Amino acid sequence: MLVERWSWLDAIFMTVTTLTTVGYGEVHPLSRNGQLFTIVFILAGVGLFLYIVGDVVEIFLEANPTAIFGLRRMKKLISQLDGHQIVCGYGRTGAEVCKHFQENNVPFVIIEAEPSSVKKAEENGMLVLQGDASSDEMLVAAKVDRAIGIVCALPDDTANTFIALSARGLNGNITIVSRSANPGADAKMKLAGAHMVISPYVICGRRMATAVTHPLVLEFLDVVMHSPGEDLRMEQVIIGPRSQLIDTTLGTAHIKRISGAMVLAMKQNGKLITNPPTEMIFRQGDILIALGTEQELRKLSELATAHKIED
Repeated sequence: MLVERWSWLDAIFMTVTTLTTVGYGEVHPLSRNGQLFTIVFILAGVGLFLYIVGDVVEIFLEANPTAIFGLRRMKKLISQLDGHQIVCGYGRTGAEVCKHFQENNVPFVIIEAEPSSVKKAEENGMLVLQGDASSDEMLVAAKVDRAIGIVCALPDDTANTFIALSARGLNGNITIVSRSANPGADAKMKLAGAHMVISPYVICGRRMATAVTHPLVLEFLDVVMHSPGEDLRMEQVIIGPRSQLIDTTLGTAHIKRISGAMVLAMKQNGKLITNPPTEMIFRQGDILIALGTEQELRKLSELATAHKIED
């Protein structure tokens, strides 16, 4: 308006078309001063405009990379989960649980309230929901009704107890494992529905004592339970409803000869039997705890689910 003496409407129209780089052309022919002003205006105005837009986009992406591009895909993948695990909390304990799940190809989803922890989980390629794990809405979003297990790994015993109570109400068949910071909280957590309560301090103390008194035993257990690259593994296998093992004994089933795996213990009628006798009769639903290579354990799993050949 000052340089070319245009009306306010013509000046605004020219400013908008210049900043947005539409390039409709001049409303009126520009004078020499107008051309110089337009050059400075384009370099300064458009440059500043693009710089601000770039900063805004960068802030959004740094705050939550999935907020714009990946949130819909994340929700779609979570909605397709079935028979998965839910990990509440991605702190030091939860991160170790998730790492174990990843190494063993166990499907899982994380519920975490801290934005920095959510970002870290996303960067590690994990499915994660941001929010309060103790709320029913977040558990429903994590498909708790289709989950087979939930790990309450928050540092707060009260929150873990509340999660166990909510999860039990939403899914009566889900297996609940909870972290306990205080020794007296385990009874309340089990009363709320937790199947197993683990105290990191108790476990750490026991392992340190075992490392001193029985170091080779501890090394063996670490290799079997926590070394995915090793050949030897320990797994639990459920005997299916039509398995050929049903009504046979440990001595007559010849599990070691057929599969190569060694049965260390079994759970029958809710009772865990270590070093089961050879005359022990297998029943439907029995859980075998076996030691062997991945191939041997796969053969045992096939044996436990294979149908019995009728005469």
